[in-house]
Amino acid sequence: MKAGVLALVVMVGVCSAPVPMTATVDATATHASLVGGQAQLVVKVVNTGPLVPHLGLVFRTPDRWYERHKMTDLGGCVVVTDESAFDCGDLQKDETKTYSFFGAATAAGTFHYELALRELVQPFDFVNDHPDGADAVAWDETVSTQ
Repeated sequence: MKAGVLALVVMVGVCSAPVPMTATVDATATHASLVGGQAQLVVKVVNTGPLVPHLGLVFRTPDRWYERHKMTDLGGCVVVTDESAFDCGDLQKDETKTYSFFGAATAAGTFHYELALRELVQPFDFVNDHPDGADAVAWDETVSTQ
């Protein structure tokens, strides 16, 4: 009898749905700059769910901020080009972190960025995910020569 109860408890634990990762996100970025001029991206994340292992600030558009700027400060994160992301390490439950990125714009043009949060370990779940896709922050940056 005890073995049957133990097996049932283990099965319920294994089969239960994981707690979804949730967070509030506020991002601000330079919208206009000059080639060679300094630009900034600041992302504040408040984790309102469970631990997010290897929090990824993932670019979901062809324009990636770290490719359009010569990075001078990664705000404690590292660039993971295979994931199109900044890997900012673990974000603990109820933890608040602000990531500040600085770089010099490298090319003229108008660029569109879309940033979402995702764990960068299996199963690669998005934070604030919904059936129609994960929440994302979007902005445009215009870089001119003069």
